Order: sequence, then structure tokens, then C-alpha cells
Amino acid sequence: MTNVQQFGAVRWEWDALGVVTVTLDDPGRTANMINRRHLDGLDACLDDLTAHLDRLRGVVLTSAKRSFVAGPEFEPGEITPAEAAATYDLLVPIRDQARRLETLGRPVAAALNGSALGGGFELALACHHRVGSDDPHVIWALAEAGMGILPGGGGTVRVTRMAGIAATVLDIVGPGTVFHPRAALRAGLVDELADDVVGAARAWVLAQPPGPFTQRWERPGYQIPGGTAEPPGLAAEVRRRAAGSPLRVLAAVREVAVRSAGTPPDEAFEIETAALHTLLSAPEFPALSHLFFAMRTVAGTATPAYPVATTPGVREFPQLTAHPLAAVFFPPDAPVVEVASDTPARAVAGMRARGGIPVVTSDGTMSFVQALLDAGPDPAAMVAAARRALDAGLVVDPAGADVASVLAAGFPPWTGGVLHHLAALETAAR
Repeated sequence: MTNVQQFGAVRWEWDALGVVTVTLDDPGRTANMINRRHLDGLDACLDDLTAHLDRLRGVVLTSAKRSFVAGPEFEPGEITPAEAAATYDLLVPIRDQARRLETLGRPVAAALNGSALGGGFELALACHHRVGSDDPHVIWALAEAGMGILPGGGGTVRVTRMAGIAATVLDIVGPGTVFHPRAALRAGLVDELADDVVGAARAWVLAQPPGPFTQRWERPGYQIPGGTAEPPGLAAEVRRRAAGSPLRVLAAVREVAVRSAGTPPDEAFEIETAALHTLLSAPEFPALSHLFFAMRTVAGTATPAYPVATTPGVREFPQLTAHPLAAVFFPPDAPVVEVASDTPARAVAGMRARGGIPVVTSDGTMSFVQALLDAGPDPAAMVAAARRALDAGLVVDPAGADVASVLAAGFPPWTGGVLHHLAALETAAR
């Protein structure tokens, strides 16, 4: 006989062997997000599992949505300092909740049926085993670096223990790398790929020996790849990569990885969360959050699959800036495509679906991106060029313009994009 319960955004079902399938399923939502319903539901589930630990064989964590967890629940727009603080207040209990799942004493497997980003992938990392969908369109990422912050729910600490200090700083968390399934398997972020992720996760749970179970890096004799000392030359490489940028996220990831590597987990999590708190108050964070929502707006709901075809009268520009969030929302090397405002919406959607990043302008006689490229690379000259284009009557989709200015014209991402920065300058001048 099975026992099914649901609270908030979490449903769990006991089977006859004592394996509990925990399904993330936020009612009425197309995607699971990190929010209060998620927190309260998982708390209730963990209370039930703890109360019946004697008959708990193991846990499979999965999702009823097309994705696993899509990250924190933010409303579109620039995230204010107050909203950032509220997110931080929710983050600490979510971090502690993941630790509670990790230390249940029974094997926990994540069945990643779809993409998982940010806090959603941090939750998966707290599981002892991860089975991912072998679908090339699925992505897993700790891409917070694109917003000038780092994972603060345990992700940086756990990746450091799994992959080592250097890989965490330079290859995974520091650059906010987006992983497709095969790359994630090679990096060790998932343990296996399967078509039936729930079945494979359950099989792994049942294959583990009964009794107490812990994370492999908390077992006697475990050694972090590369050791707990800072690798030679790492600090210099971080300075080289961060040169010319006011963002401190890469330096913060290095500091957390180095300090946490030889520290007990619970102390290490405090180091990580404190670093996130500092980055949330950085002056660049609101503009970077604006750019995040601009990319999400431009991406829409289509799933890009292949490069956009060349179309007469359509201008295409390659990406000049490797931005981690671009890899979340757009296919690799997707070009920015300028289209006239009278282009049918269906055609614009088709360009997006075929892999383009559409920027809609008022007509086909003036190129917004080209005007920025001609003025660049000096940001001030690019701002002046944007102002001249607007004064000349060019009307451009604001979200698309900001995304295009960063990805295709190389405008500094920490400004939020050229129109966002122009508006801030003009507001300050009043």
C-alpha cells in the first residue's frame, strides 16, 4: 500500500519497500520555483521522513514539471536592495533545509527530469546521487555569476568538495558555466544519464546498503581533488580574468572555495552565504538583474534548436561577449538578429525558435547594433551613439537593445545594457 501526501509545492509517496518519491509540483504553475510554497512543502516532507526514519529505505527527488527547478521566484524588473534582502532571508532556511535532506542518514537520489538552475541545482547537489535526462536541450547550471553573485545555498561548497578548488573557481562556479548532459557527466556534476530518470534513481537507492548513509566527501579518508590548499597561480589567474571589471564575484568564489575546502561543512556553508550577502549589496547587482530579466524577456518561451537562416533585409551580428546567462537563455553562438517592427510576429517567433536573438527596430534603414559597433569600444562613445540613434527617430525594443548591446556590441554587462545605462545617466543628470 502506498501513502501519498502533499503540502505546498511538494508531494511525497511511500512505497512498500520504504522508498519515498518526493515530487516537486507547485500547483497551478508551469515550472517549480524556489519560493515559500517550496520551502514549507519540503519542510513538511522532511518532518514526515524524519518521524518514520525506521522504515525509510531511501529517497528519490524529482519534479512533475518539464524542468526540475527553474531557480528563485523573481518578478520581472530590476531587483531592488530590499528584494535582494528578502531573497537572502529565504535563502538561509533553504540552505539549511538542503543540509537536512543531505544528512537524513538514508541514500537520496535526484532524478533530474529537466533543466535545473541556481538554487534548484544546488538542491540536486545536496543529494547523494544525480541521474540526469539524456536530452541535449536540458541544461544544469550555477550561473549566478551572470548576475554578479555566487551560489549561496551550498552550491559553491559542494562543488568544491566534488571537483576541487581550481575547477570550481575557473571552470564551474566562477564563470557560471552552463552544462548540457554529456558535459555535466564528464564534469562529475551528475553521476549517470538515463531515459527513465526516476527508475534509475530508485534502482540506485535500492542498490545501496541498508542503514546510515552519508555524502562521500563526509566519509573517512575522502580527499578533495587537488587537496585543500590553494593551487599555485590561482589568485593571479583570477586577477587576470577579472581585469577591467568592477565585479567581485570571481574573487569571491575563489575566497569561498579556498576557505571552505578544509572547513567542516556547516562552517563552510556560513562562509558561502556571508559572501553572497556581500555581493547582493554591490552597486552593480540591480543593473545585472535588469539584464537577466531582459534576456529572459527576449528569449520568450521558445526552445532554440538550430542556427537562424539568413534572411534578406535581416541583419545578423555574432556574439562578442561570452555572458553566462546568454547560455541559459539562448543556444550556443546564437546571433543577434535585427528585424523591422513591421515584421510579422510569427516571423519574429520563428527567428527566435531557429536560434536567433531578435531585436525589433522601427524600420530597416538604421542598424542599432552597427551604430554601437562603429562608436565602440569606448562605452561613453557607445552611449552617445545610442542617444543619437534615438534622437534620429529609431525606436528599438528596450529589452532587446540592452541584450544586443552587451552580447553583440560588447557594452559592459554590469551596466545592464546601453539603454538602461543611458537612462540612469540622464536621471542622475536631472
